Amino acid sequence: MKKSIRVFFIIILSSTLSFGQQLPKKEIRQYFTRATQKRTKGDDVPSAFLKQNSETTNPSGVFGVIEKLKDLRRKRIPDKPAGGDTLVIGVPPLDSLTITGTYSHTGPILVIGNGILRFKHANATIIGDLFVWGDHALVTADSSYLYFPQQYFYQRSLVIAGKGNVVYRNTTLDHSGLSHNLVLTDSARIELNHVTNIGFTTCGMNLASEIDVDGINQAGEFVILDQSKLSFKHAKTVLLWFHVPGSGVFHYSFPDGDTVQSYTLNNSTPGISGVDYSVQVDTSTDIMWALMPATGSDVSISDSKIRSIGLWFLGHDTISVSGLVDNSVYTDYTANLNDRFLHLTNSGVLTWSLYPMDTVSLNVTGCIVGEIGSEAHCTVITTDAFVDGSGGYWWATDHTFMVGENCMAVNAIRSTQDAIFIFAYSTLNQGEASALGTSIMMIVQSQLPDLPLMYDGSCIWYSRIGNPSSAFVDTVVPISGSAWIDKTPLSPLMDFGWYRMFYQKSGDSIWHPIGGKIYTEKREEILAEWDTHGLAPGLYYEKLVLADNSPDSILVEAVKGINLLPGIFGIHEISSTGFNSRIFPDPITEKSVMEFFLPGEDQIEISIVDLWGKIVFRMEKQFPEGDNFFSIGNTNLSQGYYTCILKSPNRYEVRKFVKM
Repeated sequence: MKKSIRVFFIIILSSTLSFGQQLPKKEIRQYFTRATQKRTKGDDVPSAFLKQNSETTNPSGVFGVIEKLKDLRRKRIPDKPAGGDTLVIGVPPLDSLTITGTYSHTGPILVIGNGILRFKHANATIIGDLFVWGDHALVTADSSYLYFPQQYFYQRSLVIAGKGNVVYRNTTLDHSGLSHNLVLTDSARIELNHVTNIGFTTCGMNLASEIDVDGINQAGEFVILDQSKLSFKHAKTVLLWFHVPGSGVFHYSFPDGDTVQSYTLNNSTPGISGVDYSVQVDTSTDIMWALMPATGSDVSISDSKIRSIGLWFLGHDTISVSGLVDNSVYTDYTANLNDRFLHLTNSGVLTWSLYPMDTVSLNVTGCIVGEIGSEAHCTVITTDAFVDGSGGYWWATDHTFMVGENCMAVNAIRSTQDAIFIFAYSTLNQGEASALGTSIMMIVQSQLPDLPLMYDGSCIWYSRIGNPSSAFVDTVVPISGSAWIDKTPLSPLMDFGWYRMFYQKSGDSIWHPIGGKIYTEKREEILAEWDTHGLAPGLYYEKLVLADNSPDSILVEAVKGINLLPGIFGIHEISSTGFNSRIFPDPITEKSVMEFFLPGEDQIEISIVDLWGKIVFRMEKQFPEGDNFFSIGNTNLSQGYYTCILKSPNRYEVRKFVKM
């Protein structure tokens, strides 16, 4: 197996992320249990919120459409949002509406039964989802511009069920340039003929649904299940996800290159069994191949370039995953998975993704993957991993409990519906952290590019100890950081209660309080003033305990290391216990030699500390009898202010100087 150079990220993760103590797994699970118990029941939530919540908490990404398909299989029409009128077409029977010119509607549109909705030479703005559901329900658009504004990706959906039919011809679909959902089930059908797509479509198809595309600038990605049928002609940017069920066999080699003139895959294709869908691609470009092997499947791929492999984890087992690395080439590789067979020969995989379902407990470590997304009642603990965003982003929905610990992520992290997502001692390099629905997101001692965002009725915990990373004993050290809990106005969840700071010397077991409980939120402010008088130099830990406002508070802890150095930073006067030394010249220059006069001492330790408390030079000097003078070069110091700490077994001294 030949790995990509990206594997080095796994090696450096533990050294580049936040310096501090990791969250114990037991405590993490306690957070989940107590937070779940403390949720306000639905009867206590305003009915208007429940209506709004259901539409704006769409599970998102490739895997998110699967949950929608499950809902549709149960024939449950999703609740509709508040804040706008629901337009229903199909009651009474034979109801129809034709829209021309400029049109705007706020709220969802339902075309049901044998209702018909036509857009003809229209410029329509629809702030809501579109549902097409019925034996003869029909939506058409001809020479029109349909705009579905989105605040965030995957906010809007087109859902087609029953025998619903949608036909778009010579039409532009604009979802604010963001990703959006398309869901087809039952015998639903959609036809796209010379369509311009502004945004990226994620489509889930199951049962006997059909899609027929002839001319599109950017088709999107398609999750292919059951007996669905797909046909693409003159299409660009098509990512095909071939689902392989538990009983399925998929021994296959995909066509080389991204331009396809004529291609067919169905249950009569050699090496394929247990799948009933049909895919046809003609005269199309930027075609990408992807697989979704489920638990129990038998997959063997050879001589292929795979855009993505999204592993489905079904059932109720505890499963461990390690060693998956994006952008890898495999000469002869069998995945270390005991719940399925997955073999790759002379094949490359650009992106691995993980999709736990049901009540799976998934432990992920030492991986570089493109996306992690979970549903139902799963528990996912991810440590020492890099989610690089090449397959989407990192998210949790339903009642999932998701933890990212000592990880790095690119693109976005998100919680939705009733999920809990703890992002601890980790870094989000790009994209936003957001909470939707009635989910809880906990940011613990992590780095984000911007503050996390809340939507719907969600709640966000933010706990982070900032500067300093080092300080001096016998001083009062201001500790900065943030401690807050926010929720939206409609949220039924918890709010801020209090926080408290503690410290502990490395190797000790007792935490000592730094002041009492603070009942005011702090946002990049001074959390506490730590009096270090009487403490010995060395490594210490600071702990921030954040609690919500309920009688039986949940406590979330953030821990960060700090070095206490000997001496007092920035003092100009000579210590009464010092050496009566001097630094010459001051300020020093690039060519200077620092000269020290140190009377009456035979051994001394010299440290130079920069303005942020980092030791940039250190040496020990042994003096011959009667010698009290020595010199050193400028140690390649950059311009700035420095402190020189002189220490012997009996006394110390602190001197400040400038490098020009």
